[in-house]
Amino acid sequence: MSNATANLSDVAKRAGVSKSTVSRVLNNKLGNGFSVKEEVRSRVIDAAKQLNYRPNLIAQSLTKSKTRMISILGGSHALSELGNIYQTVVNNATAVLDESGEGFDVTIDMSSHSKTDSELPAWRVDGVIVLASCSETTMQELESSGIPYVVVNGPAGENGASVVPDDVCGMVEAINHLAEFGHKKIAYAGPVGKVLQGHSSLQDRFSTYLSEMSRLGLEPIFGKGDVCASADKFLESVVIARGATAAVAYGHMGGLNLMQAAHAHGISVPERLSLICFCDEYANRIMSPRLTFIDLRTRDMGRIAAELLLEKIKSPKQELNRLVKLEEKLVLRESTAAPAST
Repeated sequence: MSNATANLSDVAKRAGVSKSTVSRVLNNKLGNGFSVKEEVRSRVIDAAKQLNYRPNLIAQSLTKSKTRMISILGGSHALSELGNIYQTVVNNATAVLDESGEGFDVTIDMSSHSKTDSELPAWRVDGVIVLASCSETTMQELESSGIPYVVVNGPAGENGASVVPDDVCGMVEAINHLAEFGHKKIAYAGPVGKVLQGHSSLQDRFSTYLSEMSRLGLEPIFGKGDVCASADKFLESVVIARGATAAVAYGHMGGLNLMQAAHAHGISVPERLSLICFCDEYANRIMSPRLTFIDLRTRDMGRIAAELLLEKIKSPKQELNRLVKLEEKLVLRESTAAPAST
């Protein structure tokens, strides 16, 4: 017999006990008048190890009221870029789930799905965490099935919860910081135009940049398209040609690309150009000089999302129609200073 095919009956035979005894020992469900000697318990565990026995989680999910399985959806789009914010979210969410003592197995869906596909796994799960977004079909299934779910950095349906950063607050912090240094020519280095129809952060950051510049009586300065793909053109058209002395980058990759391009053009940071980006502390560690940044609170997003999910799993009838909005924070580092002319 191949160890890979070992089942409950094989373990019971090797240990010389019944299948029910094996099941109770391995699931740690002794009680209600049922007990085993320590010698029997050790024999069962040793037999399971010798046979490389692994429980059939799918089969268990069909028979148990609780599966002890959590699915994280959206990995294909949220985790595709190295160093992005969702890695920190997932790390902190899984840490909370592990520390709960409930014995959850957490899976992450990294498959690509069409817009009409369901992203839910074939097996039953106790709860779901969605990274940013999922297909409309998936959302409808989550809403109709009653599976507890939380969306991180995206909208939830009527029966779910959502944990998001406050991008409006973050942009206000960034512009005010640069204005207090005396910058008058503050550029926005991020997606503009038709791409703003995507994630809400695209619209929130750009529209808040425009409104804050208007409030301060300053002229908005920005390039075209996505600065991540054209940092050199952005510097040439916005910094060199129009004299911008500061820039707020949409994300850490845009900030990093601008910093590298600035070095290539002989533009010193922060003496000639002050830079701020939106990111998390982990992503900021890879940059030199270290960028002043708007902290998206990714650790807190992951932690709170997991806590909300655990709360709903434990109390299914409890209302979970919540929107938790986390205030973004300005973290001062080495890439911002007063403009050279002041």
